[in-house]
Amino acid sequence: MIYLLAKYSLLFLLAAALGFVLGWWFSRRNIEDVTESFEDMRKSNARSDDQNWERLWGHLRAIPEPKETDLSGVYERLEAVMISVSRLPKPEAVNLQPVVENLHKLERDIESIPLPATPSPVDFSPLTGKIDALQVAIRSIPRPEPHREVDFRPVEHRLKAIEKEVGSLGKRLERPADVEPAPHREPHEAPGKVSREEPRILSAALYGSKDNLRLIKGIGPKLENLLNDNGVYYFWQVAEWSDRDIDIIDERLDVFKGRIGRDGWVRQADSLRRDPEAARMPTDL
Repeated sequence: MIYLLAKYSLLFLLAAALGFVLGWWFSRRNIEDVTESFEDMRKSNARSDDQNWERLWGHLRAIPEPKETDLSGVYERLEAVMISVSRLPKPEAVNLQPVVENLHKLERDIESIPLPATPSPVDFSPLTGKIDALQVAIRSIPRPEPHREVDFRPVEHRLKAIEKEVGSLGKRLERPADVEPAPHREPHEAPGKVSREEPRILSAALYGSKDNLRLIKGIGPKLENLLNDNGVYYFWQVAEWSDRDIDIIDERLDVFKGRIGRDGWVRQADSLRRDPEAARMPTDL
C-alpha cells in the first residue's frame, strides 16, 4: 500500500514539473517586448504636449492689451453735480417749540386724568339665573301639534244667539200693535255658556283684540305667550279665576308655578278690566 502511494506521489510531482516547464516555454514564446513601443509613445506625447502649450501661449500673446478707460467725462459730470448741490439754499431751522409745548400740555393733561379705582367684581348671578330660567322655559315649550283643529264653537254660539235676536226682532216688528204681548218666558242658559268647573279657556282671541297681559305685575313676554297658549287672552278671564281655577292654571305654568297668588294676578286683572281700552266680557258667557 505504501509503495502505491509513493509511486503515485512521484508521478504527480513529475507531471507538475513537466507542466511548469511547458508553461514557462509557452509564455516566453508569446510575450512580446513592448518597452521600446512604450518609450516611443511617451516621447510622442511629450512632443504633443509641448506643441499644445506653445499654441496656447501663442493665443494668449495674441490677445490685445486692455486700453485705459477714459473717465474724464464722468469726473466732469460729478463736478457739475457737486457745484449744483453747493448752490442749493440751506434749509431754514424749523421752529419746533409749539410742537414741544403741545406735547408738554398733552403730557400734563394725561397725568391729570384720575386713575380709575379697582372695579368691583360684577355679580352675574341674576343674569345667569334669568338665562337658566329662559333655557328651562325654552325646553318646556310644547311642540306644535300637527293638524290642530280650531274650536269654533264659541263663534257658532254667538252667531246662533245673534240669529235668534234678529228673528225675535223681526217678529216684533211684524206683530200688530193691538196683539197682546207674548207670555213671559223663563230665562234659559245661553248657548255658549260652559261649565265653570274649569277656568274659561278660549281657542283664540274671539272677543276683540286681546288685552296686554303684561300690564299685570309679574307677567312678562314669556308668561304672556304661555297664557295665550293655554287659552287666556283677556283681563276678565283672569279676574274671574277661583281658587280651583288658579290651581288648574298654575299647573300649566311649569317653572312659573305660584306666580298667580304671589303677585296677585286676580286682583290686578279685576282692576285692569275696568280700563276703557280693555276688552269687555261677552254677555253670552
